[in-house]
Amino acid sequence: MLQPLLRWMSIVLLCLPLTGWSAPRVAVSIAPLHGLVSDIMAGVAQPDLIYEGSQSPHSSALSPYQLKILVETDLLIWVGPELETSLARLTQRLSPEAVNLRLHDYDAGMTLHESRESLFEEGGEDAGNHGHDHGDLDPHFWLSMANARVFVRAMTDRLVELDESNADRYRANAEALLAELQALDRQLTDRLAPLTDKPFIVFHDGFQYFERDHRLNALGALVLQPDVPPGPRTVARLVELAKPHDGLCLLHEPQYSDRWLQSMTRSLPNARIAQIDPLGFEQTPGAGHYQALMTQLATDLARCLEQLP
Repeated sequence: MLQPLLRWMSIVLLCLPLTGWSAPRVAVSIAPLHGLVSDIMAGVAQPDLIYEGSQSPHSSALSPYQLKILVETDLLIWVGPELETSLARLTQRLSPEAVNLRLHDYDAGMTLHESRESLFEEGGEDAGNHGHDHGDLDPHFWLSMANARVFVRAMTDRLVELDESNADRYRANAEALLAELQALDRQLTDRLAPLTDKPFIVFHDGFQYFERDHRLNALGALVLQPDVPPGPRTVARLVELAKPHDGLCLLHEPQYSDRWLQSMTRSLPNARIAQIDPLGFEQTPGAGHYQALMTQLATDLARCLEQLP
């Protein structure tokens, strides 16, 4: 009598709808944000990552597999058209039931900055927390760890709304992650504090949030949009700005060639070229990615700056 009853119960369970039994399918555009969401969802589910580390979200087209992730997701988390250009054109492919979260949906409490001119002292003022023009916004907000903590809290709240059955796990993971990020922020600040007067120039202005958090001495950027070559006037102005310094670092990203920076060394023989990465190209995607990215970014920058006079 027991075996037929168990068989009947098994059939009933198999026929029940899965709604409420499984976590929402989450897709995140770039690896740093994906890493933070992975930490929050640890032990529940693994979010999908849209852009691979070797791809530039500024210009890379989505593959059929990446488009499939987008179409099938329940929750899309991205920055916005200021960063993920190709993705912005495809968000209309989302399911009508999917939740679409971009920066202006979760930026409450963040400190955001406007994009700058090539010579940073000529750049704009802070954009503030609200009411800013997102067309002029510097979208690399995650490079401020204070902003990253705001992001973690906002994503935790959204995941709890979508998946109350795992609310306790999300909240516990988030609390542990927030404590880890705060401790890491102190460590990176201590590492960089002796180097705040050392000058450097970046290929692409993607590090403003990191620079401001740690009060670093960034002189300017070769390009504002990484896929648009620098003009000769910009190169000449940056060289003149750099010449009074005994030495400086020229910093490029792994997704882009360093040939323009290499050409500057003919006029700046005391310049050193190094690589820094705002997306974590060399880090394994998933849980812990963001912490590894920020640690590597500080380490690579410090190694170059420490060699300067």
